[in-house]
Amino acid sequence: MVPRKRTRRYLEVDVEGNPAEGVVQSKYFKKEETVTVKHEPVSDYKDFVDEVDIEWIKSLDTQAFFDYIDDRTSEDPQRWLKPLDEDSLGLKPLEIAKLPKSFIPIYNRVRLMRAQLKTPVDKVGCALMPIFIAENCGLHKEQILPKNYRFQLLIAVMLSSQTKDEITAEAMLNIMRYCLNELHDPNGMTLESVLKMDESIIDEKIKSVGFHRRKATYIYKSVRMLRDNFDSDVPTNVNDMLSLPGVGPKMTYLALQRAWGKMDGICVDVHVDRLCKMWRWVDAKKCKTPDHTRKALQTWLPKCLWYEINTVLVGFGQVICMARGKRCDICLANDICNARDRKLLSKLQFEEDIDEAFWKLSKTTRGNFDEYILYLKKKLKSDKYPIKAEGP
Repeated sequence: MVPRKRTRRYLEVDVEGNPAEGVVQSKYFKKEETVTVKHEPVSDYKDFVDEVDIEWIKSLDTQAFFDYIDDRTSEDPQRWLKPLDEDSLGLKPLEIAKLPKSFIPIYNRVRLMRAQLKTPVDKVGCALMPIFIAENCGLHKEQILPKNYRFQLLIAVMLSSQTKDEITAEAMLNIMRYCLNELHDPNGMTLESVLKMDESIIDEKIKSVGFHRRKATYIYKSVRMLRDNFDSDVPTNVNDMLSLPGVGPKMTYLALQRAWGKMDGICVDVHVDRLCKMWRWVDAKKCKTPDHTRKALQTWLPKCLWYEINTVLVGFGQVICMARGKRCDICLANDICNARDRKLLSKLQFEEDIDEAFWKLSKTTRGNFDEYILYLKKKLKSDKYPIKAEGP
């Protein structure tokens, strides 16, 4: 029998988990030299329109702007200490019927853990990136002009695809310092200063992020589109935001939420997508991409949670329920989670104390991962259990 020649197979990898931003085709996962861009019709994304007064928002000074945005997109961990129920969510009977049975029990416990635990997204997530880079360059939050905040937010979300928050922060700091020190812009990273940067300079400053050459091109083109088409500000609606090179649905909804306070959709990244499928809140067979998951979530998730669910689940996915090496041993939902590691839990004999611990946790300050482990051990009186204070 003549042996058959083996057929080479090529794997498609989405830059952000959706084809709008690019597809890599390579047997050995080659980098951006082989990246090709596919564009999807933007009409599919106009599911909801949250009406806000854009001109009024543009007129706000720094303090009033941040007060408005913080009110619309609150990330106050004290709010997460209070359990949710159908009444507090203001749900009608038909809306209650749409909720997955495990949603409120699991989400309440995840919120509680997030209220106690600081994660990378809480410090250097895209929403807080402009404040983080300003403070690291000697500027205060009160000195950030709203227009510059919106611009820096957009650049941060463009850099964030396929890149950890800490690496995105490094790239943002590089651009900020270049604008301050080389271009002598007192406000640092502004549209006007980035317009003066050659594409090669942008690439040099962001080389730590994934697909940096492609992203440098996206940024170089986008800043000119902002100047020419959007009155030197960021777009105010889904279609216009998606018209920018390299900006996909996840980036769009987060940018609209934090730039304008618009809740036109849910920001679903890889963590939110993975966890919602793991807990069966969406149908994994039907939700092939994060944007499919977004559309499924929007059919039943109360709109008051559309912003916070990203922050809550991203932080949880970063340090407790990672894609690899889940820490079910310290998770407060490990007695009700369908995906818990039973073998790990059987070794720790941890489950019996979880229900009591859920109602006892009332710490008012948030600590780092090691502090959380020590705190949890103390609350559960679990010295007899071999829980190690180690990072994920």
